Amino acid sequence: MTGVFDDLFRLDLDGHVRLWSAPGVAAVDGDVSQWMAAAQQFAARLQDDPSGPAGLTDDQWRAVGRAWAVLLAGAERATGRQRGEWLLRDLHLRSWLLQHVGPREGVPLLEPAAVLERALASMPMSPSEAARAAPHWREQDREQIMALRMIRRLLAPVRPLAGLLADHPRWGEVQEWERVARELP
Repeated sequence: MTGVFDDLFRLDLDGHVRLWSAPGVAAVDGDVSQWMAAAQQFAARLQDDPSGPAGLTDDQWRAVGRAWAVLLAGAERATGRQRGEWLLRDLHLRSWLLQHVGPREGVPLLEPAAVLERALASMPMSPSEAARAAPHWREQDREQIMALRMIRRLLAPVRPLAGLLADHPRWGEVQEWERVARELP
């Protein structure tokens, strides 16, 4: 496929869904800036209206979710993890959508548990390791400091969903991480 990254700003949400649902699109090569622009344009179409996209059916939401997942998978395949960039974009978009549209059963993109579970699964260390490193974070090497910062970045999209996740069996883990995060860079 050629020209995938051309004129992304001209596409509406449906155009982005069609583009990122096309066969073979996840195998497209592109540099980091092209993939970031694609993710930004896609997310912007979802966030154009402060209350979120109005009137989408559950099937349309599922199609949006699949297209978003393909875009992020293609970005990671072509450019690498980029220090969790693609994961964080996913978590932040999902969190925003849940805050503005709300959860929908059977629509993976709009399931609050997925945000919590993916954030917790991506933590770079255990809470006890982070608690031990926190008081001395300035003395750590760059990689360790970046890992400690990632903890706060992973918690950011979960925090606003507290009302939706308070009954989740793993909510206590989030609270434990929040206590540790107060001391992190």
